[in-house]
Amino acid sequence: MTTRFSLQEVILIFTVTIACLMVAISFDWPLFLAMIPGLLLLSYTGMKHGYKGRDFLQSSMEGLRRNRNVAWLLFYIGILLPTWHFSNTINDVNALFLSFISPAFFFTIAFLIAVMMSMIVGSAIATLSIVGVPMMAAGEQLGLPVAVVAGALVSGGFVGDRSSPISSSFQLLRMSTEIDTRTHFRTIAPTMIAGIIITSTLFLVLDFIIPKSNSAPITTFPSQDLQFGSILISLLPPLVLLLMILLGQEMKLSFTLGIGTGVIILLVRGIGISEWLEGLIYGVASLNGVLDMLPFVFFILIVGAYCQIMEDTRMAQPYIEKIFTNRNSLKKNTAKSIGVAAGISLISPNQSFPIILTARTLLPFWNLHFSKQHLSRILADSTVMFAGLVPWSLLAILCSTILGVPVLSYGPFAIFLLAMPLITWIYSTVVTEREPMKKAG
Repeated sequence: MTTRFSLQEVILIFTVTIACLMVAISFDWPLFLAMIPGLLLLSYTGMKHGYKGRDFLQSSMEGLRRNRNVAWLLFYIGILLPTWHFSNTINDVNALFLSFISPAFFFTIAFLIAVMMSMIVGSAIATLSIVGVPMMAAGEQLGLPVAVVAGALVSGGFVGDRSSPISSSFQLLRMSTEIDTRTHFRTIAPTMIAGIIITSTLFLVLDFIIPKSNSAPITTFPSQDLQFGSILISLLPPLVLLLMILLGQEMKLSFTLGIGTGVIILLVRGIGISEWLEGLIYGVASLNGVLDMLPFVFFILIVGAYCQIMEDTRMAQPYIEKIFTNRNSLKKNTAKSIGVAAGISLISPNQSFPIILTARTLLPFWNLHFSKQHLSRILADSTVMFAGLVPWSLLAILCSTILGVPVLSYGPFAIFLLAMPLITWIYSTVVTEREPMKKAG
């Protein structure tokens, strides 16, 4: 069945959905419950256009099926991070990273430390909680502008939020664009490397031009008496996980081995099973446990159903087609996709919703005329980045709260987040001349 939703209907559905999400975040209500009014309105409007209840049930089941692997991975992450905490993996790695800090190159090293930690834990929030707080304290000791320090840390945190295979954003995006883990990582790696190099260079420039006070020694970092033998053992869980992923093993098996290695280490180090299980269920320190993941799992599943109904009814496609009229220029369509991503991110208070919505809405066009790999790269460099810059985004609010710096203050210095949309547009311009375009049939 093909029917056209009016622009007023589309705007009303989006308005109700976004408004309910905004209210839920403001009052700390479960986000998955906030999706229900928009889902009901979408279904009611569809029925007015002749769709049946069984059509929506079928679409919803397809959306749940597509996102179920992300839901499972969130459970695994809820087990993995507390396990790595008790095996001392996260603390030892943190101590190793912080031992390399140098006041002369504080901004650059802060960014690179946050990059490495975020690639290990797969979360900007966890990264800022682990290394961000002590580094903000050290920056204040040196008399450095807190906005620049926060910008460096947020920039590094979002490298892993975007690029780590254990990041929920990474998994959401690659499943929404229907590509596997290794393909997605290879696709987003070139712009990630370029972004890290450019961001490091700019922070190095800031290190040279911003004066630092040497009157107060840095006492925050455990720079001496490091037990490197212990640290090498602590590195085994993330190394096992990374190796399994690089070998192309199934994600559940990779996570299981990464968790199992951590469990062996924590048992050897004298952590009791009951203590580990309590942390696994309820979380520990700043790391979420399985119970903390449940509302997010439900939210991901409901958003999957919502977006699949939108996709199957082609609610937004006529209006997307009016925007994407050029079917030959990768450069122009990259710019338009970044614009759509920015628009959806500006009206969304949550990172996951714009990732799934933008990917599923734009996928038909990109799959037909170019490639879904290009789309996954563009959205990784735009939608995922915008979540840390929009002042009313939940992720940006959390970053601001942890570091104690307003979003509008650190935003101009979140160089990685600001640079990635431009880098991905330049990359599209370069590959246009190197890759044959996929034409419409």
